[in-house]
Amino acid sequence: MTKTVGNNLKIARMRSNLSMSAAGELLNISNAAIFKYENNTIIASLQRLEEFAKIYNTNLEELLDVEDNLKIKFTNFKCRKKTSEIKKEKIKYIITEKINSYFNLLKLSDITLHNKFGVHMVSTLLEAGSLASKLRIFFNLPLKDPISNLVYLLESNGMMIITLPKDKNTINLIGFYEIINNVPVIVVLQESNGYEQRYSIAKYLGELLIINDYKKDELTTEFALSLLIPKQSILEEFGDKRIRIDFKELEIFSNNYKVSYKNIVNRLSNYNIITPSNAKYLKIYINKNNIKEKDYYEEPFVYEKLAAKLRAKGIIKKN
Repeated sequence: MTKTVGNNLKIARMRSNLSMSAAGELLNISNAAIFKYENNTIIASLQRLEEFAKIYNTNLEELLDVEDNLKIKFTNFKCRKKTSEIKKEKIKYIITEKINSYFNLLKLSDITLHNKFGVHMVSTLLEAGSLASKLRIFFNLPLKDPISNLVYLLESNGMMIITLPKDKNTINLIGFYEIINNVPVIVVLQESNGYEQRYSIAKYLGELLIINDYKKDELTTEFALSLLIPKQSILEEFGDKRIRIDFKELEIFSNNYKVSYKNIVNRLSNYNIITPSNAKYLKIYINKNNIKEKDYYEEPFVYEKLAAKLRAKGIIKKN
């Protein structure tokens, strides 16, 4: 029998010699609700699981020890340093719950997503930039134009994008990406700075596409920046060689291309439009004056759209 959270709850309750009614009384819920939790009809929140663990005299790790039907490997699961194992397991549970729910909606909607992107052997920065250009062509995007909404673009092409609210359980998450059931999946936190979230998604897209065992971080960084800030756009906006850049130019470019000031300055330096000392001066100016990009945020839409349609059809109930 496949190990699920529901099965673990049932086993823990029986070990505690508690009936469903007794467990329900301790948690102030009905025995019918206990039955639904144990049969995975209701997915328990982390807070509820902690309540179950307390009355069953067990721990969260034991309740979360499951076999994943979707075969999520979590190989590319990134958390901040010094994140405890129990906190990592909590985040993994939240991600698993979200991904399972997403696939369930796809199944109910009779929709099958396919990986349109494949993988690519990339060895040099030039090849990484070229891959970004090829992807723009695949998306029917001019090579120098801004991407108005990266999340919308990727979701429209069969990718699963999940943004998790930043709270006490998820705050240590850096990101997650994996091909699951032939579907590219990217999970990031909802950031107050939407520019950084957008860059993270572009970089994780590169991680999914690029094969390289030695300098992958460098290559995926180049891919992400080339995708969001094409060389043609930088040259057209700023010219070939500049002695000085007015900050207003950065601000206008940032607003149009939805990229951070820091990444624009890095590209200007990389393409030798400005000198390293000029780039350093610009960064000092931005940091010293605590200059922030204008508020901008991209939200995934496919999950909510599918859920809304299924609710309208009476296939699933309203929350």
